[in-house]
Amino acid sequence: MAERSGWRARSARDPRLLLRCRSTNSGSAQLLTQKKIPVENQTRLRLIQFRAGYNLPVHAGRKQGIFERHGIDVEITYTPGSQYLIDGLRKGEFEIGHTAADDIVADVEYFGGDPPALFIFMGLHSGLVSIVGAPGVATVESLRGKALAVDARASGFVFILEKFLRANGFGRDDCGLVEIGGAERRYHALLEGKVAGTILLPPFTGNAVASGCHVIARGDQIVSCYQGTVGAAKRSWAEKNRNLLAGYIRAYVEATQWCFNVNNRASCLDLLAKHNGLEGKAAEETLDALLDPGYGMYPNAELNLPGLDAVLQLRAEMGHLAKPTPPVEKYIDLSYYNRR
Repeated sequence: MAERSGWRARSARDPRLLLRCRSTNSGSAQLLTQKKIPVENQTRLRLIQFRAGYNLPVHAGRKQGIFERHGIDVEITYTPGSQYLIDGLRKGEFEIGHTAADDIVADVEYFGGDPPALFIFMGLHSGLVSIVGAPGVATVESLRGKALAVDARASGFVFILEKFLRANGFGRDDCGLVEIGGAERRYHALLEGKVAGTILLPPFTGNAVASGCHVIARGDQIVSCYQGTVGAAKRSWAEKNRNLLAGYIRAYVEATQWCFNVNNRASCLDLLAKHNGLEGKAAEETLDALLDPGYGMYPNAELNLPGLDAVLQLRAEMGHLAKPTPPVEKYIDLSYYNRR
């Protein structure tokens, strides 16, 4: 994919920021074999994330002992929505959060601070999102006048939905955006007939289609280059735990590359069955989407900097960020990723 034409000259001059819109690395790098670290010597990290298929590397890392070999005991909590996740990170109730890049941008812009409290340290995927209509709602025009479910009204993937609606002639009052929470909650609201459409990710997209719903558009058809879910943390905690955060990134990358290894496909399907209730064709299609080289997970969990700039541009286009937009460096710190 091509980079956004508006990508800053400053970033183009900085070799640290010369990352393409989407990595084509297959994740086939050889993984290092390490000795297991005794349980009593492991450090607990509290991770909060949405329930979704892209959590596969976390589950693989725990199952295969990858986090354990890096001295980390990952404790998982699933969030009902983005605000709960962000609040938990800010209050120190969790050390690591996997959430939309735009959620961190929104928090930084709302609370400010120099430097801001929260920051992004790695990227997970470009979005994997689809706009899905309920049974009988198969076209964008059929969304007009209906209620649509979103996580939050002014952050996250909602701006992809808004851009799509505006591009198809919808005005501000032509749809009602209802804050429901994460993809799992939106999925159930869709199937229960409470809303006519929403934004979903695997495995909820495939499950919805199997239940008679319709994919109206994919996220990459609306914004071709976009940074979706990221790894985020609180700066004050990270500064005191540099080696620990670098170790988490190192373990996460190793676990992601394990998922991309074709020899581990059966084990990945087992993990999707255990944690997402997927079997057969649904599991196969979800795994294929996650491993898609142009649309799925990032094999090296590198931050998609042009995609993050696209997040800022989209937020500004929707009227939630002043132009010219700030440089991406305001929201990130790559020193932990580079330290891994």
